[in-house]
Amino acid sequence: MHRLGPCSDSAASFASKLLRRPRRAGMDPIAVQCRLQENSVVHRRRLADGLSSHASRHAARRRHRGQTDRCSSAHFHGGGLKGHVRGNEAILRHLSMDSTMARHRFGISPDFLIIAAAILGSSAVMLGESVATLALPSIGRTLQVPFSSLQWVVDGYNLTLASCILFGGSLGDLMGLRRVYLWSAGAFLALSLICALAWSGLTLILFRSLLGVAGALLTPVSLAVLNAQLPKYMRSRAIAYWTAATSIVLAIGPLLGGYLVDLFSWRAIFLFNVPLVFIAMVIGYAALDKAPTRRGIGIDWSGAILAFLFLGGITFGLIEGPANGWPATAIAAIVAGVVCFGAFVWWQRHASHPLVDLALFRNRNFSATNAATLLLYAAFGGFGFLFSYFLQTVAGFSATAAGAAFLPVSVMLGLGSGQVGKYSSRLGPRWFMGVGPLFCAAGMLALVSLGRDTTYLAGVLPGVMLFGVGLTLTVAPLTATALNSAPDKKSGVASAINNGLASAGPLIVIALLGLGGLEHAYVLGVWICVVLAAIAGLISLVFVRGAPVGSPT
Repeated sequence: MHRLGPCSDSAASFASKLLRRPRRAGMDPIAVQCRLQENSVVHRRRLADGLSSHASRHAARRRHRGQTDRCSSAHFHGGGLKGHVRGNEAILRHLSMDSTMARHRFGISPDFLIIAAAILGSSAVMLGESVATLALPSIGRTLQVPFSSLQWVVDGYNLTLASCILFGGSLGDLMGLRRVYLWSAGAFLALSLICALAWSGLTLILFRSLLGVAGALLTPVSLAVLNAQLPKYMRSRAIAYWTAATSIVLAIGPLLGGYLVDLFSWRAIFLFNVPLVFIAMVIGYAALDKAPTRRGIGIDWSGAILAFLFLGGITFGLIEGPANGWPATAIAAIVAGVVCFGAFVWWQRHASHPLVDLALFRNRNFSATNAATLLLYAAFGGFGFLFSYFLQTVAGFSATAAGAAFLPVSVMLGLGSGQVGKYSSRLGPRWFMGVGPLFCAAGMLALVSLGRDTTYLAGVLPGVMLFGVGLTLTVAPLTATALNSAPDKKSGVASAINNGLASAGPLIVIALLGLGGLEHAYVLGVWICVVLAAIAGLISLVFVRGAPVGSPT
């Protein structure tokens, strides 16, 4: 047991007072202990804050007398700033205070900072995908690359994101969410800068693929901290706030990204994400609880390789096949991808530490929600790729105007997701997840006739509004149900599975877009996305149970 000297005396006094008060009120101390245990996250954080504040004052008095005291708030939190801190942590130590001291000094709720860290980490990865689609016409003109290479600019990122995201979830459970969050955010920042220096289509695809690996580590831990470090009764509401805030970021991001493309070049879109990631690192360093490395959890390297091979093989075949007249290599890649998928499923059943815990899928809500996630995000990703590209190349919109086209959707998400999250936690997610995708399908169908004479108010806005209503009804309940359907100790893996499927869906659909040729890609692609969204809604209506999620326990 770690000794705190006088700190431990105050802790014992404080705890004894807590247990004596209910006795005078006629309550059983055992019942009091049970009540404290039910809300352990909140009580541990409050107790730690109070003790570390006391410890800091005690350390200051002893330092004034020329003595050395190791009972600092950093040491209290499991080791804190031990020895010399290298790399990014050395910079962050000068820019941010110890987490407990910062919370006390600025009066910021620890839960608020945890939610902020989740929002910023997820937003950076989302912007890495969405903003790139706005720059595709500019990238094609500047680097002189064909449409199939532009598909790879997006799908190279999606491929590594989808295939490594399961590995990221396991790594977070093994090494601690805070540690993986900071490492992956630092890598994402550095690779964003490197992408801006790409000098050819091949180097941009390579750097974007590496950026996807960093995003694959950052995404699951960003969402998992909400499930692992917040009280259970707050999680659905926190996810609703996460949805609203990321929607606002995604509203500003494409608009600003399109403006930077028009004003400077496509390289600027990789630079404006850098400050966001840096702020995420500072808040994550200050807010997230440090967890020790967990022993006994292995990394499924074979599963990670098989996941990359099956997604990569199918994607390569579907992109390169139509572009090159279906050579034998493209067909062989698809066949190999399918074989690797079968091997992946078999291995997950027999591995001692699988990437995908197939036992999670025995939960009906978890299975249905993740099936809906795969189909729905496939529709979203494919439609976003098509809509942004053809709005510029066919309808003649500038990159700024194309970025602003979906601004109403983000505004609706930002304003409505909190309320939707609140009502879905009370009434259950079923109807929200069932009706929302049908609105999205109707909105995409209204935009299928995009042409050279299309105007925004008459030809684009009505479909965008329908799409926004559907998205607002769907996203917060979908994410909350996926996370709440898994036990707390599996939060990292559950988040990784959900995010992996959300990334794999667009990967396959974008690869399919070249099947009918470039001249038919938009109409064919929109119809594929409409069907996928409608199926996702029907799956939710039929299979998702209507019980409220995230209710207090």
